[in-house]
Amino acid sequence: MGSVESSLSIDARPHFLQALRRVLRPIIRLMIRSGIRYDEFIDVARGAYVESAIRDGIGTTANPTREQIAWATGIDRQRVDHYIDDDGALPAARVTMNRVVIEVLHKWHTDPKYLDTQGTPVELDLTETGTHGFGSLVAEINPEVDPASVLERLLQAKTVVYSSENQLRTVTRFFIRQGDDEGSIEHFGEAIAHLIETHVYNFDPKSTNSKRLDRAVFPDHGLPMRLLKPFQACVRERAEQFLLDVDDWLARNSDRMPRKTSKEVRAGVNVFFYVDPEPDSRSLSSLVRPRQKGELAERAQGES
Repeated sequence: MGSVESSLSIDARPHFLQALRRVLRPIIRLMIRSGIRYDEFIDVARGAYVESAIRDGIGTTANPTREQIAWATGIDRQRVDHYIDDDGALPAARVTMNRVVIEVLHKWHTDPKYLDTQGTPVELDLTETGTHGFGSLVAEINPEVDPASVLERLLQAKTVVYSSENQLRTVTRFFIRQGDDEGSIEHFGEAIAHLIETHVYNFDPKSTNSKRLDRAVFPDHGLPMRLLKPFQACVRERAEQFLLDVDDWLARNSDRMPRKTSKEVRAGVNVFFYVDPEPDSRSLSSLVRPRQKGELAERAQGES
């Protein structure tokens, strides 16, 4: 079996470009499916270059000039000015209720107030405003959120069910997103960003003695197809138990210090199962239709 821990070689440029191409392939597949064109992507990429050069630094000064940003990023000064001076130049999506929904499930499954004597989550009433009311639970997480909207997402994900007309029962501790709705896209962005931030942190020589957890386990020579489903079932079972243990730890420790007097940091653990697509060594020219005579003539005219 193989296990890996990330590190960055000294001469990383060619390898990094290849890694970037591999990272972009599935992202671009999603963008094409969503109707996002190349020009839109380039605009976002340019803005991210400028933002990163300013917020993360370019190694020259704490407060770089606009000329230094243009030189370091390869973006012309006019566009640099555009991203700096126009507050609406960088796309900003509204925050979804994903985090609220997840915190509702977490509290329902870990707070003694919502557990019976056996530690099982109690059923919650839709009409009650007291301790065992669903609205009261949501209000503890965020009083500004509409409980009906949270309930709709939980029902769609089949995380809760009706036990009677006004009673709700939770059937799983995990919030499984459905399809490619806005919450799933938000989760996709967060998961990819978290993974890459971990690698970038571990690449930094200053973090030699404090590297963040980054482990992978895989069969050295591939897995027989007949074992894929059993392997996935094994990973799912072990991973879910691991995540439940971590969630319990968070429930026991997160409220020990009052929030008003303690500094908070966003931290967590992501676990996912991957299956690499089969490699395709065919040339790009062999995968598109041959040029028609009219196209050849038009291209020759354009090059003349």
